[in-house]
Amino acid sequence: MLLVHYIPMLWGFYISLHDVNVFTMANWTRAPFVGLRNFIDGFNTATTTGARALRSLWNITVYTVVTVGAGYVIGLAVALLLNQQFFGRTFVRGLILLPYITPDSVAYNVWRFIFQSRIGILNRYLVQWGLVSEPPIWLVGPSALWSVIIAATWKGWPFTALILLAALQKIPHELYEAARVDGASTWQQFRHITMPQLRTVSLSLVLMSSLWCFNAFNPFFIMLGRDPGVAAEAPSTLILREAFTNLKYGLGSALSIVLMLVLLVLTVIYLWVTKGTAGAEEV
Repeated sequence: MLLVHYIPMLWGFYISLHDVNVFTMANWTRAPFVGLRNFIDGFNTATTTGARALRSLWNITVYTVVTVGAGYVIGLAVALLLNQQFFGRTFVRGLILLPYITPDSVAYNVWRFIFQSRIGILNRYLVQWGLVSEPPIWLVGPSALWSVIIAATWKGWPFTALILLAALQKIPHELYEAARVDGASTWQQFRHITMPQLRTVSLSLVLMSSLWCFNAFNPFFIMLGRDPGVAAEAPSTLILREAFTNLKYGLGSALSIVLMLVLLVLTVIYLWVTKGTAGAEEV
């Protein structure tokens, strides 16, 4: 635990307070002390890095909200469907997990091919059906972020569906039978029985998914490369480029510390919520 977690974090914090770059890396313990300058420069809108850092936080917030929200809606709809009795239900339950269990390197490379401007499957049919005159450029500019969101939503919703399906199966059938006897409609049963029963697991699921999304790296890096552009910049790709392409290790470490603090806040909220809901269930 000490070697894997705490020493690297302390090392990163030390580097963030010093001017560690390509010239001082060989003897980084003697790099000039700059205090909080890397943190200030990292979020100074007057600098290119600062402007991109703030934009990356906005981008990842949009990515998180849309991906988690869309994934929850799709996952809930599929979970409700799979909770019904029909032929081949077990096979379908296993089939829906294919997107989630597909390795990131395979899944996001396939989506990158789908969104290719000239040879992509999507543009081929859009042009063929006469919906567009020129193939749109999906992986550059403002549309790049939405391309990643679509791919990430496709990759993540099966996990949501699986968790919600497990929660649905724990709801006593007697509640629905009593509601039907009282004349409750399907919508009323969903609103007053299903959703309240799913509240605890839904809240935990949304917070956990938000943690994963806010720290996302693979979808951005695999689909858009090392420099996704301002419109689709993510904190993780910005940190990678500043530290290992521009060789500004101090600045990259400062940005990573800020990202870690944001994730720490989300983690504390997640633990607080799960602890509170667990206590409520015991009562």
